[in-house]
Order: sequence, then structure tokens, then C-alpha cells
Amino acid sequence: MGLFVDIPKPKAWPPPPPEDTKRVTELLEYGAKRDPIGDKFHVAFACLFMFALPIDTYPTTIATWILFIYSVLRLPSTWRTITPIYNSTIFRFAFAWAAWSLLSIIWSSNQAAGLDHAGALRMVLLPVVLWPVMRQWKYLLMAFLVGVLLQNLAQITEFVWSWFSSEQAISHSLTGIEKHSGKAALFMGFASLAWLCILVVGTTRKKVVTICFLLATAGMFATVSMAVYVGYVCAIAAIGIIALVHRKIRLRQGLILVAVVFCVAAASWLAAGDSMVSKTRSAVQGVSSFCKGDLQANNSTILRLHWWSKTLDEYANNSTQCIFGHGMGSVSSIDFSTNGTALNKRADHIHNSYIQILYGEGIIGLTLFIGFLITLSKGALLLSKRYGWMIGATCLGGVVLWSAATFFENSHSSGRPFAMVILLGTLIMYFQANNSRTAQS
Repeated sequence: MGLFVDIPKPKAWPPPPPEDTKRVTELLEYGAKRDPIGDKFHVAFACLFMFALPIDTYPTTIATWILFIYSVLRLPSTWRTITPIYNSTIFRFAFAWAAWSLLSIIWSSNQAAGLDHAGALRMVLLPVVLWPVMRQWKYLLMAFLVGVLLQNLAQITEFVWSWFSSEQAISHSLTGIEKHSGKAALFMGFASLAWLCILVVGTTRKKVVTICFLLATAGMFATVSMAVYVGYVCAIAAIGIIALVHRKIRLRQGLILVAVVFCVAAASWLAAGDSMVSKTRSAVQGVSSFCKGDLQANNSTILRLHWWSKTLDEYANNSTQCIFGHGMGSVSSIDFSTNGTALNKRADHIHNSYIQILYGEGIIGLTLFIGFLITLSKGALLLSKRYGWMIGATCLGGVVLWSAATFFENSHSSGRPFAMVILLGTLIMYFQANNSRTAQS
């Protein structure tokens, strides 16, 4: 006995199908009923992880290890609760892709780089460590939103400080505590979608939620991240399409929302001392120069296009490795230098997850990765039909945001950005496994 409560043990294997709601509910509740005190600590550690996730790498690493170690210690009382994950197609695709990626390191030409990238794959286990406390998903979400809010306050401080510092020019981007603009923007983009969902679904504190939504949205634009900007536009478009299909908003209301977001974006770009207009102009110029064969200009778009084309050429030149790939991390062995230019010879990542996965893990790896994203999208669409259109639309928007942004970044090989899509998948899996009242409550 001790700290544990003596309760009947539900049958855990084989895991019940989602249709068997009674057994699923019994398994989901077993861990908390069996070990109520340990469950409270588990929730606290999970909230600590969610709070640290958008802030910086070091606090996230510490919180991750605390959460993982504690989850392992609780396995004797929680393993039955975890078993419904086995029936999730989302988890199967994610686990299969991670396993194949790790296996590909064996034949990689740069195993050290492959092992370095493999560190991000630990996030595939997040559904396992968070599943026993997913019934408290609202607390986890709020912990994440508070972490993003702290980043927004740091951005405001950064902006105000620039007026009193000796530096004459304002920084080109405001990123807060997180100095990587792409990562900071990604977390704020997800927070913006979450606040929008809370605002639409209904809350008694609409003014507070509106302010938080505007802060997250403005903070995302102030980072001046083109990749996340494109992803966010696609996400809002996906949410708008679902809203129109379900006849939840009128075209006039949608246009007003777009106008508000545009005004927030314009003010944010002005505050950051840079604008997406100038970055778009630079991207267009880069594409034009690359098409003309000019690789001399100091332009990030030219560099990325060169990386992508060179990687695809190397992939196509070796037909024997098209299926299995060259191994994770092998892209860093490609010689990207070109005669008569100052291009770097090596690149650890090429700012495109899809091309890098195709080169490293081959057709098999890319198929599993895209299959994971497709199952996420299908799960989100089902949520919009069963548990309320906005919940499903927000989840779908998150998938679209991450999928589009990772076309210009390497979000799959960085732990914290990769954790976002895994967390989204965990939430979708939980709603699928549980009954409708959980999603609506």
C-alpha cells in the first residue's frame, strides 16, 4: 500500500480500440487513481517542461530530463495508462520514422553529425511521458502560454532598452530570451493560434485573452522570421477555410480579422527595424540571381537554393541509395563549394527538412515523415467534426504552420521545434482516445 491506492487493475493488453470507451477510460484514469500523490508531481514536472520549452535550450534540457526520469520511475503505476497509445496511427508513424532515422546512422558518411541530430528524436517519446497527465492538458497548455508571454515581455524590454542604449540602430529582429528568430517565432505562432482558439471558443476574460493574442502575434512578426510568417499565413488560411465550410464566420468578419492581423504585423515590423516586405524583396532578388547562375551576391535565398539544388543533385546521382538514403547526418559531408564563389564548403543543415530527410533517410524516411504529418492532419480534421470546429481547426492550423515553416528550416533536427509537432500530435491522440466531453470541457 503506502502511497499507492489499492484499486482493480484494468486489462491493459491487448490495448482496447477507441470504440471501447469504457476500457479506454479505465486505463486513462488508472495511473492517477493508483498513485494520486505521484500524479500531482508528474503534472508539476510536465508544466515545468511546457513553461521552459519556449524560453531557451538550457532550462528546457533540465526540465526534459527531470520529466523523463520521473516518468520512468512512475512506470510501474502508469504503464497501463500508456497502452492506448499503441493503437494510434500518429504515434506509429512518428516512432517508425524515428527508428528508421536512427538505423540510417549505421551507413551514414558522417555518423558524428547523425548522432548529434538524433538528440532531437528523443521528443518522439513525449507522448509516452505526458500521456498519464494528459487529462490536465489545459494546465500544460497554460504553462506553455505563460512561457511565451514571458518571451513577449522580454521582447518589449529589448525594444525599450534599444532606445536608451548607446546603439543608434534598432536590432533587425526582436527575439526576447530565445536568440534564434525562427525558434522564437515558431513558439509565438503556436501561442497565437492557441489564444485565437480560446477567444473563439468562449471565455469570460475576453479582454485579457485578446491582449495575449495580440502580444503573441506581434511578437511572432517582430522576430521577422520569413519561414514562420509563411507558415502562419497558411495556418490562418486553413482555419478560415474550415470556418467557412462549417459556416461559422462570414466573409466580412474574416476580412476584418485579416486587417487586424496585418496592422499588428506592420507595427511589429516597424518596431523591429526591419520588415517582411524588405525580406520578400531580398528573396525575390535571390531567386532571380540564382536562376541566372549568379552565386556571388550575399543573399540567404541564393545560399539556400544552392544547398537544395546541390543536395538533390547528389541524391539523384546515386541511384542505389535513393530508397534507403545516405544516412542521417550525411548531408554535412556534401561539398557545397563552387569555383569562383565564397560559398562555404560544408553545411550541417540546409534549411529544408524534406530535402534533408530525402537525402539522409531516402524515400522510406521521407514517406514515413510525410505519413506522420498526413495522419496528424486527418486527426485534426476528425476533431473539427466531432469535438467542435475551432478545436480541430486550431490543431490543423498548428500542423500547417509547422509543416510549412519546416520547408525553410530544419525543425525536425532541433529538439524544441520538433517537440511542438509531437506535442500537437499527443493532444490529437488524446482527444481521439478519450470521449467527446473531454475535448469540450
